[in-house]
Amino acid sequence: MGCIIMKAIKYYKIGLRLSLVYAITVLTIAGVGLAQDLQSVGHYKMLSTIEYSGQGQFKNQIESRFSVKKKLLSDDSVQYLISTNDYKPVTVDEIDTQQSLPNEVSFTIDPRSGIISVADRDLELLRKVNNQSVKTIKEITAKNIGKTWKQSFDLSAFDYSLPDKLSMTLTAIRLKTDAYGNMVAVRALSEPFVVKVIMVRGGIKDIKARVRTVYLFDSEIEEIYLSISVFEATTDISASGEKLRYEIATYKTDATGKSVDLAGLGKDFEKFVRKVGLSRKSLKVDKKTTLPYWARSEGMRAGQASIMCAAMACEGGPNPVVTICMPAARTVTLQSSGQVASTSKFETISSYLVRTIPGAGSMKIAVAPAAPFMGMGLGTAGAVVGGTAGAVAIAVDDDDDDDARSPSSP
Repeated sequence: MGCIIMKAIKYYKIGLRLSLVYAITVLTIAGVGLAQDLQSVGHYKMLSTIEYSGQGQFKNQIESRFSVKKKLLSDDSVQYLISTNDYKPVTVDEIDTQQSLPNEVSFTIDPRSGIISVADRDLELLRKVNNQSVKTIKEITAKNIGKTWKQSFDLSAFDYSLPDKLSMTLTAIRLKTDAYGNMVAVRALSEPFVVKVIMVRGGIKDIKARVRTVYLFDSEIEEIYLSISVFEATTDISASGEKLRYEIATYKTDATGKSVDLAGLGKDFEKFVRKVGLSRKSLKVDKKTTLPYWARSEGMRAGQASIMCAAMACEGGPNPVVTICMPAARTVTLQSSGQVASTSKFETISSYLVRTIPGAGSMKIAVAPAAPFMGMGLGTAGAVVGGTAGAVAIAVDDDDDDDARSPSSP
């Protein structure tokens, strides 16, 4: 029995590195037995906001509490099941019929290779991005604390919605909290990248984008206490000066939803987070509209994939923290398609975080970028990233069928 217990503990430590962000996993063992019976549970809160301006404005914001169960299987792989009951369908006044919303997402990953073998259908893009990118991590974050370094991901195997190459600048610093002692904050800032879109009626349009992410880890870079990501895209496909913005934050809580106490982080963390560019104020909706097709498809696909790569770069280990992005994939799909009701408060994520996380109340963690994409026009971003514009996609009208688009690979 002693050998079985030691083996279970060994597998638990390996699996622990598979922290989840959009549902952060800092997990506790529910029991000790055979490896396939070993389970653990964690609790987290996720804030997600999508904003669009162009031919009108679109805004959807939700806050959700997640329960995350981890199970070690007999083949040494790790199964994650993330569940929430917080989704609220849109009212009958807003849509013809209310829809039954899924409240669970699951996937299975090999903790040694980081490869995801099984995932729900709507997680397929992120599964492919993970498995394509997990081999390209060059720098180990634990060896670069106090430094700044580069990390790139080769995404050329994909046919659309993603750049051929995604390059980031990373910085890691040591911090200390009153409750948890030493911690490590890691920030990833991407270079601008471009996704090219072939219009159905002819011509090619660019979606110019970038992503910024920050993670707050424990001192061993195994547990995640807080994550914040901001994705921005701009184009003129449906109107002049269209902008799409996606912000997401996740933090650890107890079973009741109470946040971890991050008192003690201080001004160093405030300055570190502000470069991520959380919004100071919420978008004002003067003319309500739905998201245009390019934003629901190419835009959000690029956002999810680039945030996943940023998460992998921040963790910088053999078992990337990318799995935290999986639960958010379904949430973003529901938000962008208008299937979930938005909160009526429209509080910015930055103000929500400083209000609800102990120790963050005195921080000013929101700051809008000085100019979108460093002031570059739509036609210049491809040159900045050295010709790494994304592969071609097909843009269709809202009434067109998704089958009109070319499938992705691999």
